[in-house]
Parts: sequence; C-alpha cells; structure tokens
Amino acid sequence: MEPIAPEPILRAALRVVYVAAYTTRNWAFTDEVPRKQIFDLWETIHDVPSLVLRWHPDAEDELFLYFDEYDRKWPEPRLRETYEKELNGGHSH
Repeated sequence: MEPIAPEPILRAALRVVYVAAYTTRNWAFTDEVPRKQIFDLWETIHDVPSLVLRWHPDAEDELFLYFDEYDRKWPEPRLRETYEKELNGGHSH
C-alpha cells in the first residue's frame, strides 16, 4: 500500500479541492466565466486526490506544478495561495 500525504498536506490539498468545487458551483450561475477556465481548473484539480493517495518525496512539487500552471493562466481561485494558507494554519471562505 502506498503512503498517503501527511495530514497537514492532505488538509491543504483537500482545501484546494473544496475551493475549486464551490467556486465552480458559483460560476454555474453566471455566463461571465469562460468554459476554458472551468476546464483548466478541473484539469488541475482532478489529479489532486490521486496524488495525495500515492504520496512520494516529489509529490508536493508536482502539486505546485499543477497549481502554478493554473495560477499563471487565471486570476482566481488562487490555488497555490489557498494550499499554502491552509498548510500554514488558516483559511477563509
């Protein structure tokens, strides 16, 4: 059995998934968000649960690659910032 991510990392990664989920839900009420942005967000997010369940020494760097790629393209939600804020003990809704 492969190791899962340490609890603080798991919590931070799950926070990013949560933020992506409620953000996408809110976007469903508007036509102002491009479908490409929604696709790019979920293209990034869909690997997060799998990655935290097969944790390895370079896994956090892999998360950062995913988050940073999205963050370079779109202004919100800020994935790496959300992750790091949760990892450091605080979040806001």
